[in-house]
Amino acid sequence: MSEERTPETARFSPERLSSLERIYHYLDGELDASELGEIEHHLATCPECQSEYAIEAMLKQLVRRSCQSDEAPDGLRERIRARIVVEQRTIIARWNG
Repeated sequence: MSEERTPETARFSPERLSSLERIYHYLDGELDASELGEIEHHLATCPECQSEYAIEAMLKQLVRRSCQSDEAPDGLRERIRARIVVEQRTIIARWNG
């Protein structure tokens, strides 16, 4: 994992951080078939990661339930798209600078 170490992550070894990252990808459905098998095997044999997985899964479920009935304000999608266009143009202008 190439992330900079922060006080929150400093207590974990690089291997542990890699496992946590895979757990997050697993929860988000972002792993291919071979990665699924690897993380499922790891979760079956690592109590620390089982615990972390349970906490993160519960948090994800809580957020999903809490946000189900919320609707985005009118025009939010258009404002986000417009902002993306502005940012892309800014980046291109800097490259061509």
